[in-house]
Amino acid sequence: MKKNKIFTLIVLIGLFSNGLFISNAFAYLDPGTGMVILQAIVGALIGLGITFKIYWHKIREKFSRN
Repeated sequence: MKKNKIFTLIVLIGLFSNGLFISNAFAYLDPGTGMVILQAIVGALIGLGITFKIYWHKIREKFSRN
């Protein structure tokens, strides 16, 4: 049990000290990036809506036939 605690302590120290050695990324996000993300979200929502509509009609047809 003691070895498990020592291993956990070493892992936690490694994770928390990792932030000390990260260099700057110098990344740039231009103003169009927000619109691309918004378009992806809207497209995914529309795709989910159409998929739901198609399967909803199939389920209704299956239960409406007697």
